[in-house]
Amino acid sequence: MTSTSKYAQYSFGDPEWDKICATIFANRPSDAPINVEHFRRQMSVNVVEDLKKSLPWIETGLSITDHKVPVDGAEITVRSYIPDVDSADTFPLMIWIHGGAWIAGDLGLDDSDLRILCTSLKISIASVDYRLAPEYKFPTPIDDSLVGFKWAIANAGLLRADLGKGVIVAGSSAGGNLAAQVALHAREDPLYSKTISGQLLQMPFLALPAGYPDKYKDDLRSDEDLADMGLLVKSFQTRTREMAGLDPTSPRLSPLLVPSLTGLPRAYIQICGRDPLRDEGILYAKLLQDAGVEVRSEIYKGCPHAFTHVNPNTEAARKWRRDAEEGIRWLLGL
Repeated sequence: MTSTSKYAQYSFGDPEWDKICATIFANRPSDAPINVEHFRRQMSVNVVEDLKKSLPWIETGLSITDHKVPVDGAEITVRSYIPDVDSADTFPLMIWIHGGAWIAGDLGLDDSDLRILCTSLKISIASVDYRLAPEYKFPTPIDDSLVGFKWAIANAGLLRADLGKGVIVAGSSAGGNLAAQVALHAREDPLYSKTISGQLLQMPFLALPAGYPDKYKDDLRSDEDLADMGLLVKSFQTRTREMAGLDPTSPRLSPLLVPSLTGLPRAYIQICGRDPLRDEGILYAKLLQDAGVEVRSEIYKGCPHAFTHVNPNTEAARKWRRDAEEGIRWLLGL
């Protein structure tokens, strides 16, 4: 298929991932049905165990606690990671929101990474476990993420966080969308409008193709060009988004539909070159810059969506994690 995206040069070019994609994605059926429970087990058990084996497993130098937080008659869990150093010390705060296509993922998904970030950067982290579709549809994940964010800010003392040292909202994939939405909502709330100092958006989902504005359609071609060339095949995206009840016309879902992006905190955006979401990330970085927001972005040529979890032992995955650390340092001014 001939690519129509102006960013097609990023679709290939990493020797390790060109080979991996040709092997593991080449003959996969694009219309395979989704078994939600099976997918959740894959994410919560298989992926997590692979990451534990591949990444340093940090058990000392930090304290980890699960906190129950009430949400409209139920509760979610926020897991805190606090550096285990002198009890008088306080730290910058990062609120983390996991991915999982709205239907999967939990606190274990990024546990290995968050342990590393907490101890290497000496930051306090609050990881939000929002409720999942199809049991809980849009906008529940956004509402839960906002509750988790506000809880972390209100409980900064408990988390040994000093808000004056910096607050980051961060997330990957669907979590990248939720982190961007938290930043947008905070901008409009006088209680939080000056709270967030940075946003880390990793391979973020930023709009539904059915809702792409006409003026951006020439900029947003990767959804079609890369529809069946990686982890996020088109039928999987369509079905999970239907399960989640996503509204393609809602700015509350799609940051690319928000009329103005002025006044947002600086952003560090990591973009996968072989990802149907690629062009959304590139466009969002440009629109933020046009709105006067400081932005740094990195594109990982030839790497598919979630490649850091598919095979964390590749050089591109190692670079992604190094870049994320440096991006956090930049967001916090460290």
